[in-house]
Amino acid sequence: MAGFSFRPQGYEDGSGREWLLANGLGGYASATAVGSNTRAYHGLLVAALKPPVDRWLLLSSLDEELEGVQLANHQYPGVIHPQGFKYLQEFRCDPFPRFCYKIESCLIEKTVFMIRGENTVIINYRIKNGKGMMRILPLVHSRSFHAACSLPGMMQEPLFKGTAIRSKIRPEIRLNILSDGPNYAPQDTIYYNFEYEAERLRGLASKEDLLCPGSFEIKLSGDSCFAIAASTWRNAMPDWRAEQEKEKERLKGLIAPVPDLAAAADTFLAKRGEGKSLIAGYHWFDDWGRDAMISLPGLLLCTGRFEDAKHVLRSFAAAMKEGVLPNDLGAGSYNTVDASLWFVRALGRYFAYSKDLEFVREIWPRLVEVFTRYSRPEGISGGDFACQEDGLIASGPALTWMDARLDGQPVSPRSGKCCEINALWYSALRDMQKLTDALGRSQDIEFASLAEEVKKSYLKYWNSETGCLFDVIDHEDASIRPNQIIAAGIADLLPDVMKMSIFDVVTRELLTPFGLRTLSPRDPRYIGRYEGDMRHRDGSYHQGTVWPWLMGPYIDALLIVQGRSQAALAQARELLRPLIEMQSGGIGTIPEVFDGDCPHRPGGCISQAWSVAEVLRAWDKVR
Repeated sequence: MAGFSFRPQGYEDGSGREWLLANGLGGYASATAVGSNTRAYHGLLVAALKPPVDRWLLLSSLDEELEGVQLANHQYPGVIHPQGFKYLQEFRCDPFPRFCYKIESCLIEKTVFMIRGENTVIINYRIKNGKGMMRILPLVHSRSFHAACSLPGMMQEPLFKGTAIRSKIRPEIRLNILSDGPNYAPQDTIYYNFEYEAERLRGLASKEDLLCPGSFEIKLSGDSCFAIAASTWRNAMPDWRAEQEKEKERLKGLIAPVPDLAAAADTFLAKRGEGKSLIAGYHWFDDWGRDAMISLPGLLLCTGRFEDAKHVLRSFAAAMKEGVLPNDLGAGSYNTVDASLWFVRALGRYFAYSKDLEFVREIWPRLVEVFTRYSRPEGISGGDFACQEDGLIASGPALTWMDARLDGQPVSPRSGKCCEINALWYSALRDMQKLTDALGRSQDIEFASLAEEVKKSYLKYWNSETGCLFDVIDHEDASIRPNQIIAAGIADLLPDVMKMSIFDVVTRELLTPFGLRTLSPRDPRYIGRYEGDMRHRDGSYHQGTVWPWLMGPYIDALLIVQGRSQAALAQARELLRPLIEMQSGGIGTIPEVFDGDCPHRPGGCISQAWSVAEVLRAWDKVR
């Protein structure tokens, strides 16, 4: 978010841009550029109570009033009230969200930041030419961040210049709200019928009530500076100036191939137990195996965070079961055929960057488990996969990244031998061979011979009628999907003429300024808009919706097909610029998806790990 500046042209303009700060635990603060909450997920303190999960919304917002002028913005049935956006002169992120208001000659700057490693948020105010009574009203709830719901019974206890609030449904959670300036006056008031427009459009619960437990009040005369803190554990006001400077310096020290995405990349890294993990996306995802392994090179290797990469790899390696990485680490689900293959690729790239042979030796037993499981020649059932006689992996329905379901049934089942799974299988075997050679253990397992068998069998995917690959074979699926671009980006898997033809077809049918469509628009099943309730969204998720993360494999293929000429590198940079320079949706980050049809509106999560990661990784290759 560093360096972002925005002058809203009305409520709609500002409420469509969202900011997010993360605390390294999975918790966060997030709202819009006008300070309104348009999602149930928005709030100034969403605490991760069992990092990085059990995320609980506690402080929804702080509403400011100065001599009867209200700076908040809330949506109620049929109205935005109050309309503080009219006093908002500028919204900035430098690097923290900063709201700049003007009321006659009085200037008010409101800055939000989080203390790293704590469920603590600080909102500080700097006021020039202040005059009169200023009141700050906290609006609180106690619920899962996933859905708006009824307000539980709440209790508060006095603190010095603040209050401690508990709910009857989770009395073990204590929200302490404190100040180093204004005095606190308790007075429970319930505000009714808040509406979250983004949730309404998504067909989800979108209305709830919030409690205002009281107000912080200060008499202004001239210039003033003070802060409000909300925390799950601090019962005294921290030295917020020192904490703010500490976090500012930490953020300033972050590096990334695209500097403006360095802070976004940092938000996904979160504590898990004694280790670390990668959040798949904000606001609602936790840590997913496939997403984490695809994201790790761009988020942690291209940014020089090798120790963090080791911690993440350890966390997922420890959760592996019989060679299968968890699909969802938080939920403990293992319904995935590709997460372990991405794990091998991530480890191979870690070694290529770090030359850390000791860590490879530590993780080696997990690689052997992956090989043992994936080379197992057994029949498959609905939720399983196995190696067939030709060396290719066949899998049951919805085990790949295209796993959306409607009424329990996969939208795009992709049962059989999927093209990207076997491209990754070949790549994993080659990586294992390189790593075993580096370890001096070549006599243990001969990965290269199976890799050659897979390469020979892979020619079965060629579809001469379309000039590209079948998406799935054994039950031939000629759908033109982007999965084949992963195969085209592996240097020695396919003949050059096939790679060039695949690249041309994908470019013609699937390429957009923001990534690749998941299905050709010429396919009768194509859906060009990702919108509506969950049923409509899940139905379009992989039926035409654009995914930015696929731009990484597309750039890989471009550089293989065209070589690393100056023209090819320049073309790759131009392809990446729309994602790097986009100004809509999440501020300073890249969303989960876009519409397949123009104008390619952003959708899904406002900030997605593999979207950011693959753009960083691709830019690192071509800058």
